[in-house]
Amino acid sequence: MSGRGAPVPTGGRESVEQPAGRRRLLRFAQVLLVAATVAFVTLALARSWDEVTAYEWTFRPQWLVISFAVFLAFYCLQAAGWWLLLAGFGLRPGVLATWAIWGSSILARYVPGTVFMFVGRAWLHHGQGLDLPRVGAAMVYEQALQLCSALLTVALLWPLARVEAGWAAWSLLAIPLLLVLVHPRVFVPLAGRALGLLHREPLTVSLGFGRVMAMLWYYVATWLLVGAAAWCLARATVDVGADTLALVIAAYALAYVAGMAAFVLPSGVGVREAVLAGALRAEVGGPVALAWAVLLRLWQTAIEVVFVGLVLLAERLSRRGAPSRDRLDSDGLRAEADSPGAPGGQGRPGSRGGPGGQGMATVPGEVDGEGRR
Repeated sequence: MSGRGAPVPTGGRESVEQPAGRRRLLRFAQVLLVAATVAFVTLALARSWDEVTAYEWTFRPQWLVISFAVFLAFYCLQAAGWWLLLAGFGLRPGVLATWAIWGSSILARYVPGTVFMFVGRAWLHHGQGLDLPRVGAAMVYEQALQLCSALLTVALLWPLARVEAGWAAWSLLAIPLLLVLVHPRVFVPLAGRALGLLHREPLTVSLGFGRVMAMLWYYVATWLLVGAAAWCLARATVDVGADTLALVIAAYALAYVAGMAAFVLPSGVGVREAVLAGALRAEVGGPVALAWAVLLRLWQTAIEVVFVGLVLLAERLSRRGAPSRDRLDSDGLRAEADSPGAPGGQGRPGSRGGPGGQGMATVPGEVDGEGRR
């Protein structure tokens, strides 16, 4: 029986309005929490402003240029990592288009309610014709791999970061545990339970352990890179020594983990600054370290916007040149069809609209050589 003419149940409107009301209340609470965090950091800097201005800040433009370049390289590797995850699930969209979608979505982290980043990315990939369950699975793996790789980076660098021997030993013992957590037999059930708590469907596809391990170490390399970029900014402004490199990289990765734990705050604002300031407190003093952490946030956000702008521009220019290439292809096909003895109606393998046009996996449920459904 069709439900088109069925009466609306009593209380249906109230059941819809109540979740909407809760979402608005949560959004309002997040805005208040962000405002309180920003106010707290501002007041902390204001109270110690004399100490901040009395500090002998340095300006080394060569280190600023290096920091800018390394941060840009980090974002390129992060965008490439997202494309590699999609490829692992049998999805192969255009590289520039994928980078543009990834870059556009990460800017939504600064909007209260981090769901916008995931919903926006899924919606844009859906416009490409990609399979949404696989895109969703790739996003779950991206977040999990970034979290585990950040913890792995901290565990690897903690013994070099001038910490107590006991903490260094515990960090080394955590490495095998992190490797076990990303194994499909452990990760898939854990991810399913976490998604269930969020009222989301469990994973229907997964990556093989070999690909997961490769992506895990790939993301560890990105943490080493972005931590070095943060250290270059510290080298340019507060004149830290080379002996603090491991400390700053580990603190940056740990700040990311703390920011993920404080998921109600957009991009972990305030929490990440507190962790980074704590790392350099012994080197330059608490107030100066906090001012540097705020400067790092502003510096990285500006570079992030530049990266997104460059990728969107490159993607638009590539689409502008696409019609001329399509015309050349169609002219070539017509010439080939008009040639004597040419088979008619066959089309070109992999052409637009052909079987391989979308780069999807051809075997249902088969993700890669090691994947399973």
